[in-house]
Amino acid sequence: HRERQKKLLPLFSPELRPTRMAFAKGLWDIFLVFTVVFWISISFLYGAGYDTMRHIKDATLIFRNFDDSPAANNLSSMIVTAFEDPAVPLLKDYTGSSHYDSVSAIKDAVWKGDAWGAVIVNSGFGTNLDRALTEGAVYNATSAVTLVTEESRHYFKVMMVNKAAAGALTGLEGAFAEQTFARLLSADGASVTSVIDQANAEALITPFSFATDNVAPYHFDMSMYILSVTLSLCMVVGSFIPSNMWKSIEEPFFKQVRVTQVIALRAFINIIWAIFICVQATGIVFAFHGPSWSPSVGDFFAIFAIFLLNTLAFTFFIDCMQNWVHPRFLLGGYFTTLFVNIAAAMFGAELNNHFFRICYAMPFHSSGLMLRTLLTDGSYNKLDFAITINILWSVFWWLVSSFLIARKARLVRDGKIMMSNVPPPPGHAQPAEATATAEKEPELPATQISSSESEFLSSSTTPSASETDISTHMAGTRARKSSEISDIEIEDA
Repeated sequence: HRERQKKLLPLFSPELRPTRMAFAKGLWDIFLVFTVVFWISISFLYGAGYDTMRHIKDATLIFRNFDDSPAANNLSSMIVTAFEDPAVPLLKDYTGSSHYDSVSAIKDAVWKGDAWGAVIVNSGFGTNLDRALTEGAVYNATSAVTLVTEESRHYFKVMMVNKAAAGALTGLEGAFAEQTFARLLSADGASVTSVIDQANAEALITPFSFATDNVAPYHFDMSMYILSVTLSLCMVVGSFIPSNMWKSIEEPFFKQVRVTQVIALRAFINIIWAIFICVQATGIVFAFHGPSWSPSVGDFFAIFAIFLLNTLAFTFFIDCMQNWVHPRFLLGGYFTTLFVNIAAAMFGAELNNHFFRICYAMPFHSSGLMLRTLLTDGSYNKLDFAITINILWSVFWWLVSSFLIARKARLVRDGKIMMSNVPPPPGHAQPAEATATAEKEPELPATQISSSESEFLSSSTTPSASETDISTHMAGTRARKSSEISDIEIEDA
């Protein structure tokens, strides 16, 4: 051990300068690549969710006044004016239009996703308010206006839109109460005392409020973020693990098996592993679904299919990276892929900066869209779009990975790259034919022929010596030489 230590070189010795330079270059490459990876990931994570209020006018609400009383018309004008604020959703007034001419038609439009919500001034509002103010009749202020909402769109964006709409309506309650009280005082012979005495106190203080009608409730007791995390786990376990497994066992296949069979075997194992993981993930979702949802067998297979499509899209993409990218940069590709899609799942694509609406093309976004449609009883049904996106990604990356597997197999067999996607060391590259030839037993040089062989060769030149005897003796001698050389190597080791 001490003798070997004496032969080792110091880190900064002149002889190791090429090694140090190669190490520094590799380290710089890693620093540079992972800095880019970090900024891409963090930009998507923050950019997809940053200042979505700037685009809140892209969220449309339907408005309709179904009551033609003076109080209702006055309230309608105030609502339309309040929603002109840039911090609230866009309100489209369909009062008097042939479109959305019933409450059920408006709710159906919101359920389908034609609008983010609706504000409805209910029929009979003015009459009920006048009776409460002049006769003291029983009055329910929340029956005046209905705010129609849904939860099938992205939960973060829906929460923001609903909160902004509810805030705008709440802000009108005090202003409308003041106007209503002033209108009562303007009547002939009215006084503060007479108005208070004859009015229902609740109607006088709060002449209007609103009730929320969620037409597409989310039937899962745990947060939607839990399902996003589940998608992430399926992606990581379902795609990264088989990809890394292949790196340690694929060399014999690449060198000895037909490429088409290697491609088919990889695809088969990837699919089987994805199915195995996604079945378990679906079972976990069902185990924690909560009392508000009663899933069926069809729901089980639907959620399983969503998880499977999402996992396969990433499995074949990671397969492409594993067969093409330098191992030094594989982790950067994994990290970027994961974070970009997590950003799409967490913040969605709607109401984003226009650049970040690229999230529409992300498998995570499509998978989340399908899950929310399923968990809201079919609301905001974009299944055709979402399924098409994930199938296209899966097929596209499978085709690309098949090409890259065939390319890698050819280069590995020709000795141009190693299994880790890097070129072999200088002087180490050998074509497959040369390698096969080298594996055969080398011929001994003439200078290494032993004296016994020379004696036998000289004696074998006589007519009585046969070719069979010569070859037999030579083979035995070579075997002894090989055994002697092996013994010497073992002793040195």
